[in-house]
Amino acid sequence: MVKTYLKTFARTFLHNKARLISIILMVLVSIGFSAGIGMATDKMDFALDNLYRESNVSDFIVKSTRETGFTESELEALASRYEGRMEKGASLEFKDAAMEMTSTAEYGFIGEVELDISMQFEGVGEGVSKVYFSDMPPTEHVIDRLQVLETCERPQDLSEDIYDVYVERATDQLRAYPLGSMLTAELSITANTPFGVQQQSRTMQFFVRGTIFNPLHMAVRNDVSIQFTKEDGEAELLDGIFYLFEPDLIPAVNDVYLTLPRGDAPVMCGAYEADVTAEKAALEELLTADGVREAEVLTLFENFSFRTFHEYAGKIEGIGYVMMAVFLLVTLLIVLSTMTRFLDEERAQLACLSTLGYSPLRIVSKYLLFAFIGTVIGAFGAYFAGMGLAYIVYINFTWNYTLPAYPPQVSLGFYFIVSSVILVATMLATLFAGLKKTRERPAEQLRPKAPKPGKKVVLEYIPLLWNRLSFKYKSSLRNVLRYQMRFFMTVVAVMASTALVLAGLAVLDCCIFQDIGTSAMIGVAVVVLIFAALLNFVVIYTLTNINISERERELATLMVLGYQDREVTAYVYREIYVTSAIGILFGLPFGCLLCLFIFDVMAFGSIPGMGWYVWVCAPIISLIFTFLVTLMLSPKITHIRMNESLKAIE
Repeated sequence: MVKTYLKTFARTFLHNKARLISIILMVLVSIGFSAGIGMATDKMDFALDNLYRESNVSDFIVKSTRETGFTESELEALASRYEGRMEKGASLEFKDAAMEMTSTAEYGFIGEVELDISMQFEGVGEGVSKVYFSDMPPTEHVIDRLQVLETCERPQDLSEDIYDVYVERATDQLRAYPLGSMLTAELSITANTPFGVQQQSRTMQFFVRGTIFNPLHMAVRNDVSIQFTKEDGEAELLDGIFYLFEPDLIPAVNDVYLTLPRGDAPVMCGAYEADVTAEKAALEELLTADGVREAEVLTLFENFSFRTFHEYAGKIEGIGYVMMAVFLLVTLLIVLSTMTRFLDEERAQLACLSTLGYSPLRIVSKYLLFAFIGTVIGAFGAYFAGMGLAYIVYINFTWNYTLPAYPPQVSLGFYFIVSSVILVATMLATLFAGLKKTRERPAEQLRPKAPKPGKKVVLEYIPLLWNRLSFKYKSSLRNVLRYQMRFFMTVVAVMASTALVLAGLAVLDCCIFQDIGTSAMIGVAVVVLIFAALLNFVVIYTLTNINISERERELATLMVLGYQDREVTAYVYREIYVTSAIGILFGLPFGCLLCLFIFDVMAFGSIPGMGWYVWVCAPIISLIFTFLVTLMLSPKITHIRMNESLKAIE
């Protein structure tokens, strides 16, 4: 007996391939999208941490607020606390090709004299430019390791008075300076001495020797100035970044780069932020003398590139959790609907097994195994789909950042969370449907399931409207509302998928037409839209397929009565379109709630700002997929075997 029962497992899978594929596709889409978004978040965090460690990025940049830079006592105190984790340098920002700064120098027997230095550049673009000064070559930097991307040979006949200058790699924001080109500056130095004001001027030339990538400036758009702001207080954008590695050109040291001991905590995470906060407080106390601190401590949380990239990772993770909840709801409904129909078809088998003494849990175990295998196969495929999606999302951010290579670290956390949730939901839905069926008496299960009795629908209580409808529309409306559970599942599933389509279009609208967000977020919005449309298709296909399977005998009866293929298909499709339309109508307000949450997570966009075409395109896309499903399933209706369908026991 046991051996015979085990044989039914193989037959179950053999005769229900379509149902198995339906569950696999549903799970693959749900887990693939949700886990892919979560994997993308992990990959972005891994990439940021890899860049941080490989380039030994400074955790603190201490900037002196004195025009004369740090004092010797301040530098000694910092060197004592950060032995081996400190580098000195200087940086200046200037605007509209003009630079002014104050420095000091030994002036004969007079001693140290304050100098006012001004420079006017030629060949440098207008806007904000930043200059980094260092007394060592770029390849010797241990902190904030600079990558020399390309160089050119310095001509042998070039005068020694012409200094080498390196430029930051050209981006959509930063100006390009051809290698080998020359920049000129008119230098004016004014010294206030006891003997009066002494002035000196000369022309300086710079040879563009190479291009550099600085990990602190990995953003290719919207990298902001520290010093200059617009009239409305918004920071000006940088136009160019220059590097001078000439010891005799470095002004007073006004920058100190410091690192924390490299621990296991990923950069920008909660534990890292706690360490940075504590160390920053200690650092500020160290630099305070007599209640006065003439230095500002900047962390990576003030660095535009690191901060915004980390924020985008967090925003995408937030979207992932929202999508997981929506996909979970839809998957639960689809699996419940699929397995309920499956159990209805095997009522006779359930009755026989109950009569032979099998326990309800043992009877249901076959269907649990069916759902388990379908979910596991779908989850397995979803891992690769998620990896592909994560790669697409990551690559999209290369439009906004110069990123390191795609991180090799394996990201399984979010995948296992989503897979576990979907698997548990699938098994519970199957168990619920199975136990409900096994509670019925075997005698009742051996009889064909009686059609649900017809009853008046709401519209029948409105004679003015109902009496104007033809018989075929009355019949369709009664059928739609007669099977309430199927109607509810279809409406909720279509509602959720329509809401996702609306959310994807809304984010796309904000990024493209409202010029909010970034081009990377456009790619994410497109991915959301594609998966939402795919979910819409799978949902409508599965539920419509179940609807047709449940009513084969009814449709065969219509064919025997002389209905043509077109009339029979229209009989079913009217119900599908009505149910889908109701789901779409409910999907729009639900989509609004979803958009509100996404806008809150992304910190941009608004419902009033959404274009009218978003509200039009979302339902149209859902209707298009409904129409495509009806085209695909039309042969299933027209090829119903009338004799076999009508041979049911009365």
